[in-house]
Amino acid sequence: MNKQKAILILLLLLPLLLVLLFFGPFLLMGLNDSSWYYSEEVDIGPLDYNSALTKAEKAGYEVGGSWPWPGNFSGFEPGDVPEVRERFGSAALVENIRLNYNENSELMVFICDNGSETEAGTGTCVALSNLSHSDPESSLQLSEFPPDVWMLEKFGLLFDLDEKASEKYLEALKKAAQNQTWDAEIQVKESPDFPAVYAYLMENSDDSSYETSLGINAYPTEVFLKDGKRLGSVKYFVPEAEVVTYDKENRYIVELDASGKVRLEIVMPPGSSGDTIPEEEYQAVFREIFEELGLSTEAVDSFEFFHSSSRVW
Repeated sequence: MNKQKAILILLLLLPLLLVLLFFGPFLLMGLNDSSWYYSEEVDIGPLDYNSALTKAEKAGYEVGGSWPWPGNFSGFEPGDVPEVRERFGSAALVENIRLNYNENSELMVFICDNGSETEAGTGTCVALSNLSHSDPESSLQLSEFPPDVWMLEKFGLLFDLDEKASEKYLEALKKAAQNQTWDAEIQVKESPDFPAVYAYLMENSDDSSYETSLGINAYPTEVFLKDGKRLGSVKYFVPEAEVVTYDKENRYIVELDASGKVRLEIVMPPGSSGDTIPEEEYQAVFREIFEELGLSTEAVDSFEFFHSSSRVW
């Protein structure tokens, strides 16, 4: 190819390259843009979370999130506490318990983190903190501990211990404070007697409320008050999962948690911007999913769907 011919070809291609350079991003956006259906969160009532996800796996659906059970989270079994089971479902766990002496000092119980990727935790940790302790690099002083009588009472309550065993744990916590900074923490072999703790909080409080972190009911905290002051709190772990299947290249997603809260979503393939799915068609797919999971198919009628064309696959 001679030089003159090469220059001619380059001149012919240059306008095309300029068009692609200018309009290319818009063409790619059009290909990536897809139609999207979504619903708001609906409480469909009590469900057997473990059973539903087991059935989802057996049916060949993709299952992600807080699954398998138990798995990538830790907590204490609530035991026979109907109020907790009715509100959060049978798969919920107690993430931590806090008992407050005053506005600054609290005793917290939680699963110890052993740093393992295969095990969520090991043993029970008990930690005492005092917000009035101003130097995070220094040890908690014994003068910053609540009175012994309060501490012994709470150890007995938390772990169903007699006075002698409670004194042993209190001494261990005081000793640990000398070699630690900011707070004092020990590990014990017992799991907390949650039904007893919950009964104590219910009987001694005159008000309670829930604080919920971001996410689909993730880590709600039940706070108990006495005369307007914090008596204690319980943070719960409510496992959640995402069940996914495909129909005609459309991705159907069921987000659910152990308490019975469900959200539905459909993501259509790239380039489907502006396309729609007949209501009876997508409702039929969701009814089939619900049936496979052992959920009420009639619950699908309670979801209101919204359509958008701004979702990227």
